Parts: sequence; structure tokens; C-alpha cells
Amino acid sequence: MTDQFSDREWFAVLSKPGQQATAARQLEAQDYRAFLPMALTERRNGPGRIETVSRPLFGRYVFVGVDFDQDFRPLRSTVGVQCVVCGHGGMPVHVPRLALRRVAKRLEAGGGMVDLRPARPVPGPMVDWETGQALEVIDGPFRDFSAVLVEWADKRREMARVLVNIFGRTTPVEASVMALRPISRSGRNAA
Repeated sequence: MTDQFSDREWFAVLSKPGQQATAARQLEAQDYRAFLPMALTERRNGPGRIETVSRPLFGRYVFVGVDFDQDFRPLRSTVGVQCVVCGHGGMPVHVPRLALRRVAKRLEAGGGMVDLRPARPVPGPMVDWETGQALEVIDGPFRDFSAVLVEWADKRREMARVLVNIFGRTTPVEASVMALRPISRSGRNAA
């Protein structure tokens, strides 16, 4: 499969606050490839007023594609970049192409942005999932990722705190039960 992610090694950089777009533009100007996925979300704008805004899907993180023969050092001093995300031993962490492709697919399905605006509440029964139960995320930015229920975020069991495996790390996420589905022990989704 040839796509924008195939011919490069991918890493993440942490941008300076509010400078994600600047960092992405500057990286592109240096012949790196930048990937800054955006999301639609809602923000309160005064009492009872809500407006739709776009924001970076992964906060201050910008993904950067580095050609195999390209010098890596200029990344660190790029305008808008605070640092390169590094792991143990100070080595830059590779971001899996598959994970970036999944995000790009969600962007494509959403017309260029992931829609994180909350679904309007629909009355429904409380779910009877158990703590530690395996779940699949079926909606939102982490769609198609597996998760584990940690606890309920509210008494009505409409919001759950789950652990999602993202880029090889377990990350706590709060999600609506409408965006989750239990996985049966046989590996198939429970009906």
C-alpha cells in the first residue's frame, strides 16, 4: 500500500503551546512531511452558548515523516517545535505507520476532521459491564482500538473510564458508552 506514510519513518514532536500549525508548516518547509490531524469539538462561549471549533486531535503533538536519508537533527530546532518525543535512552520513538493510517482513515471518513462533538443524549438502559471487561471503541478518534473498563465516570453509567492501547502505550480515556461495545470471550463482539 502506497500512501503518505509509506516512504518515511514517522516520529512525534511536541510543539510549543498554540504553535502546532506553525510547527507543521515549518517542518514541511524543511522537506519533512508533517501530519497534524484535526478534530471538531464544542466549546462553551458564555452562558448557554456552545460553538463548534476545530483543534488538533492529539493536543500539541505533530507527527513528522523523515526520509530515510534525511538529517534528523534540524527537527529539534524547528520553529514551533519544543522537543522530539523520545523513549528510553533518549532515542526518538517511532510512531507505527498503521496507527497513522487508522487516524488518516478516520479523517477521510469525517471530511478531513474527526468529529468529537458529543452525541445528543438518547435515553437508554444502563449497561451492566464489569470493571476489567474488554471493550471495543466503535466511535470517536480511537475507533477500532480495544479498551478495558477501569471505572464508571458517572452514576448513570453513561461515561466510562477505559484504558486504550495507543501507539504501544496504555492510555486512560473517558468515553461515552455509546462509543463502546463489549467484546465476548470468544473474541467476537457481543450482541
